[in-house]
Amino acid sequence: MGQKREPVSGGTRRAPIRTPNGSPRTDLLELFFDLALVAGLAMTSMKMAADQSWTGIAQALVLLSTLFAVWATTTLITDSYSPRKHPIPLLILGTMFGLMLMSATLPTAFRDHGLIFSGTWVAIFLVRGLVLAWYLRGRPEQERSVRALIWDVGTGALWVIGGLVADPDWRLGLWLAALTVDYTAYGLRYPLPGRAPLPRYQVVPEHLAERYQQIYILSLGELVLVSVLSLGHQPFTADRVATFGTAFLTAAVLWWSYARGAGATLRDAIESSPRPARLVQTNPYAHWLMLAGVVSTAAGVERILEQPGERPDAPMTALILGGAGLVLCGRAVLEYEVYDRLPLSHVVGVAVTIALAPAAPHLPGLAVSVAAGLVLLGVAAAEFLRARRRAVG
Repeated sequence: MGQKREPVSGGTRRAPIRTPNGSPRTDLLELFFDLALVAGLAMTSMKMAADQSWTGIAQALVLLSTLFAVWATTTLITDSYSPRKHPIPLLILGTMFGLMLMSATLPTAFRDHGLIFSGTWVAIFLVRGLVLAWYLRGRPEQERSVRALIWDVGTGALWVIGGLVADPDWRLGLWLAALTVDYTAYGLRYPLPGRAPLPRYQVVPEHLAERYQQIYILSLGELVLVSVLSLGHQPFTADRVATFGTAFLTAAVLWWSYARGAGATLRDAIESSPRPARLVQTNPYAHWLMLAGVVSTAAGVERILEQPGERPDAPMTALILGGAGLVLCGRAVLEYEVYDRLPLSHVVGVAVTIALAPAAPHLPGLAVSVAAGLVLLGVAAAEFLRARRRAVG
């Protein structure tokens, strides 16, 4: 579903806009770009597994949110502008390199490489904004790029200052403040004093839905990869094989519940929703919750495969049960936006993960992982039965 585009008057320069009869499918370059975020997910999971403290988890979530913001804004750009038209391919490849560099610095972003991490973030958004503003000059689409650039200049200062501050806690606070402003500005469509609000985001439903479906499935690959690599470096014992099987079943349930639920109908929901613009704006936040949950679960699995009988402390419990809870929260947000209802099963599932937390320190990690998987399976089964009753009725 394309937008009506106004021709550029004068000269032969053509803006890289998606045409109404252009392909709505994902381009291979976009799939190539996704590999950079996959690398970032792996590094985030490794950081969570290695530094299981409340501060370490908070740092990892902030870094993951930063990487995902790069992916989400790039996806919105490729939804509006053809990835086959100059200069969009160069922007995607440049952003991909920056995302890979940020991922590489992630383990030490709160130590020696903070300025590299934050400086790369700022460079990605400023360079991208300047290039788009230049190529869209004389077109109404330029307004959004200019406004985003103004906001990026403001928050960029916070990112750079955070990278220069030596204290990890201060760095975390400054980056969290900058990230909050960035996410809020995106959600409000980059408002400026004295200027009329920008029009709602206009999207190609098939393309945008496909992009989020793809990145969610790719995130499940992190859970699969961690399970295989971790077991491959450990002796094959009964409890480790049981943990491996639990991780696989958890990944399968996460895929099945998404593929049979709101994730499968995302395109139709965007097309038919009475408030499609709101769905477009909340979609990144819902998928961020799900990705954070999957990465947390993968980090917990890695630790359990190392020591299946270890009783989890509070941070590890947060990874195992909290990971399941985050996925259910993201699914609940998505279900609400797609079907205009808050699924009771997801709410109950989140409540159960919270209720299990006090008992977790008294159980081996494998048992806690099995409990989290059973909660996810129970929610998926409840939604399946509800869908069947609705179909029969």
